[in-house]
Amino acid sequence: MKSSLTLTAAAALVLGMLPALADTARTVPYVHLYSDASGVSHFRDEKMTVTAAPSPTGTPGDQALATYEIAGSQGATVMALKVGAKEDWHRPPRRMFLIVVQGVSEVTASDGQVRQFGPGSVILMDDTTGKGHITRVPGTIDHVAIAIPAPAGK
Repeated sequence: MKSSLTLTAAAALVLGMLPALADTARTVPYVHLYSDASGVSHFRDEKMTVTAAPSPTGTPGDQALATYEIAGSQGATVMALKVGAKEDWHRPPRRMFLIVVQGVSEVTASDGQVRQFGPGSVILMDDTTGKGHITRVPGTIDHVAIAIPAPAGK
């Protein structure tokens, strides 16, 4: 069965990613972890645009649902790492969005930059070639994230 997952503005609000629902087109920030042509991974801050969907009542306005379709995605999973876990240099098994639900992860790109991601963070894991990255779980709470496969170029 073919499935299609959608990140809605309502979910983004719950995750604290959108400040308001005032416009018909809004953006949701995410971090893109990718590999360059030399296989070195880097972070880049990006935004996806969520656009107003047709209202079931036909009434446009501030309360309209807005969506961004992750076309062709299937096989979403929940991933968990225990506090203190450290995954040495590795690459994701496929291109995927991670949405952090609980805890914090600290990711080191192979260019040396380190970022921490907590609940509500959205990361496009796209460093499927090259050296990859290191992941560790600091703090006192296990890290839990939802992984949504993303096809190439989306």
